[in-house]
Order: sequence, then structure tokens, then C-alpha cells
Amino acid sequence: MHLFRSETANTSNGARPLVFYVIITCVLFLITFFSFPSKAITLMSGELDKHLKSYNYGSKADDRWVMPSAQEQHIFEQMFDAFYQQNWPLAEEYAQQIDYLVIQFSDVDTGNTYYLLQEKNQLPSADFKGGGTYVLNPNGLNAVLQAPHPKRDSFTGTQSIDAFLHTQSKLLMLAGTRRDSSHDISECTGTNYSASDVAHQTESYFQVAHEQASNYDDATVFIQYHGFGSTTRAKLQSQCGTDNDLMLNLSEGVRYATNDDEHSIMQLLRKNVEAGGKIKACVYGNDTKSLGGTWNVQGRHSNGSVDSCHKSADASAKRFIHLEQSYGVRKYHRDEMAEHLKQALTLYFQ
Repeated sequence: MHLFRSETANTSNGARPLVFYVIITCVLFLITFFSFPSKAITLMSGELDKHLKSYNYGSKADDRWVMPSAQEQHIFEQMFDAFYQQNWPLAEEYAQQIDYLVIQFSDVDTGNTYYLLQEKNQLPSADFKGGGTYVLNPNGLNAVLQAPHPKRDSFTGTQSIDAFLHTQSKLLMLAGTRRDSSHDISECTGTNYSASDVAHQTESYFQVAHEQASNYDDATVFIQYHGFGSTTRAKLQSQCGTDNDLMLNLSEGVRYATNDDEHSIMQLLRKNVEAGGKIKACVYGNDTKSLGGTWNVQGRHSNGSVDSCHKSADASAKRFIHLEQSYGVRKYHRDEMAEHLKQALTLYFQ
């Protein structure tokens, strides 16, 4: 005999009532809902080149670049690692902690889908930090194109974007501010560079991204865009024995001569440019002795320096090109340079 009996414990045939299953379903839904990140990946579509070229890099000495803390760099490293391995939900989880967005961008011009790491707060927001933008092409060639001085080295930001899309390379890296944003001086490579100059600053998101991409695959090659003015051009012309105002100074970031006939990305690019007949391609260590990028901290890392901030690499890993260009090349011959690079990369990876 039962003194107390629940009227809802069982139906007449012993089955659970409908309300029981409704409650269980709701509980499972809530568990599932809260197990996912609070924000999903951002979806965008349009013309990727125009989107990237619309960035505001600030002005000279505006002090808008903010050095990330060690903890922020660690989170960025985890975010970039997940991003590079195409784990978008995990990348988004880390991105939220440092005010970044993971964006899936459908480009109407190429028909391809790209993925971006982009700061949530852009200028003129007071929360902008100048960490940079990183664009991944999951199906791209195993090459990384970099613009550490997208505004100060005129046209190199635009050039790197166009070359990335033309060559269909794997990764594009754009610095977040002008190289001369900071009044503070970088502790790396002497006292000649602003703290915001990411080519001479190891405490930056740009350096973290470079190190992650470099360490991920030893076969990855890097092309970093730079530019020089008329005074430096005259010096390089004298060293290289040319009067051509359209010229390059190519370097692997080491202070010795390289073999002109080796199968390296630098020599293949040099040969392709020279075959075009318009632009003189000089090689640091072979033809010139200036502007070799030996203080470039990204090149130092990929070349195996034990201290990228303070010590040049002893040898070249044949993976990194410090690409210096005269003004005329950057302004008027960007499309030709993109095609030269495409052909060189095709030969290199075939």
C-alpha cells in the first residue's frame, strides 16, 4: 500500500510522461549552447582588396601603436596557431580575449574564401592597439607576403595586397600602424628604430605571427616588401654598376655572397625580374653592400638567429627575402613585380 503516490511518475503503461522528455531536451540544449563560444566567426563578403586597402594606419608620431604584454602575446600565439591550422572556433575563443575578430571573407573578385585576423577596434577608436592584420588563403602556395611598413615605405601595403591575391599565396601580413608611430625606441638592433617598427621589434604580434608561420613549416618562404629613396638609390646604383632608376636590392638577410645559379626563391625572383628587361635586380653581398636587411628581426628568426632582437643570423636558410625597391618600381611597376613573383614561386615549388 502506498500512502503517497505521484500522479506524474508514470503513465498507466509505465512510460514516462511527455513533460519529462521536454525537460531533458531543454537541459541538453542549454548544455550544448553554453559549451560553444559566445560569439561566432564573423562573415563578410565583397572585394577583399578594397577592404584591406581601406585600413587607417594613423600618422607619424601619433603613438597609437601599443606594445602587447607577454600575456597578450601568448594569447595571440595560441589564436594564430589555431587560425593557421584552420580551427576557426578555437581561434575565435582566443580572439575575444584580445579584441580580435576571426573573419570569413568571400571575395567576389576571385571567388575564393579567405580568413582574416583583424583588430575589433580600428582607428580612430581609443581601444585600437595597432596589432596588424593577417589574411589566410587555405589553398594558397606555401609563401608568406609581408608589409611591415605599409605606409611609410610608400605603396608597399597596396603592393603586398595585390601580389598576395595575384600569386594566391598562403598568408598576408600587414603591420597595424606606420613604422614611425611611436616616440619610444625599439630595444632591438641598436637605437635607430621606433618601437612601432615591427621589422625591428620582437615584442609585437607581427613577430609572433612570423615565428609561428616560420616554425610551422620549414618549406615556407617569406617575401617582405620595403622601399628606398633617391639618396639610397644613388648609393646602390654606384655599388651595383647601373644607372637604371628602376632597381631592386634583394637580400636573404646575411652578410655574404650567394650563388647566382642556386635554386633559391631569391635567385629565381632575380632572374625573372632581369629577364623582363625593365628593372635592375641587384643582390646584397654579390652586387651591393648596403641595405641588406641583416637587422630585420623576421629574417633573423627564419635564418636561425639565437637572439633575433640583438644578433644577426650567421647563415641563410634560403627562405626569406628582404625586398628593397626604388620608388619608381613601387609606384609604377607593382603589377609587373607581382607577375615576376608569381612565376618565381611557380618555378620554386614545381
